[in-house]
Amino acid sequence: MTAVIHQSTTHTLFGQLWRYGATGLLNTALGYGLIITSVYVLGTSVILANVIGYGAGWCLSYTLNKRWTFQNTAGSARSVIAFALLVAAAFGANLCVTLGLSGAGAAYPIAQAFGAVTYSAAVFVGLKWMVFK
Repeated sequence: MTAVIHQSTTHTLFGQLWRYGATGLLNTALGYGLIITSVYVLGTSVILANVIGYGAGWCLSYTLNKRWTFQNTAGSARSVIAFALLVAAAFGANLCVTLGLSGAGAAYPIAQAFGAVTYSAAVFVGLKWMVFK
């Protein structure tokens, strides 16, 4: 029975979506924490703090999504490059949606929320069917 439960939560789309969401929360908390700590405790510039925070968040995201969310055991060189390209493309899509909606008159918080959903969905699809297939 345990094997059936384990398989149903580790290999199904629902299980992957759940782990992807949990990974997103963890890497967001890590990145935000590092950004705030870097600026207010270490006295770094906002730009350097964001490089540190986002860099650490992306590293955690890659590692957890590879090993936990999608349980990929293939080599890392190709998938690291594919991950970086995917995140860059998803970020571009996020900006297009956010700027497009706010330019069309949508309130910025609403536009940004749609941009964030676009980014998250694009990254999940790209990870599942391209990066860690």
